[in-house]
Amino acid sequence: MNKINEYPSTVKCTHEQNGYPCFIPAQRILNLIGKKWSIQIINVLSNGKKVRYKDLRELLQRGWKKNKISDATLSARLTELTEEGILIREIHTEIPPKVEYSLSEKGEGLSESLQSLIDWTIKVCHE
Repeated sequence: MNKINEYPSTVKCTHEQNGYPCFIPAQRILNLIGKKWSIQIINVLSNGKKVRYKDLRELLQRGWKKNKISDATLSARLTELTEEGILIREIHTEIPPKVEYSLSEKGEGLSESLQSLIDWTIKVCHE
């Protein structure tokens, strides 16, 4: 079983266990956003616009001289984020095919939550 499915989305927590809240859903999402480039992808899409694959790759690579995102990694992250319901993948039936990505409502909520973490890390980094 791969890491993202280590905590399957079919497991639902309905109550506390042993006096502690169930962390299975949180752990599943943390495993996903902890993967390379996931937070950056969510952040780039947080402006509410739909972005094509090529444009997304270019936006992610701005400011990086090294460690640019590979097509394999970008494709894998987009697939995982879409399967988790964080991204929406919209296919337009035209030639050539046009595929656009945007945040779902769930993804927008995650993006808002991540912004505090991003702000905190920037602050700590510059202390």
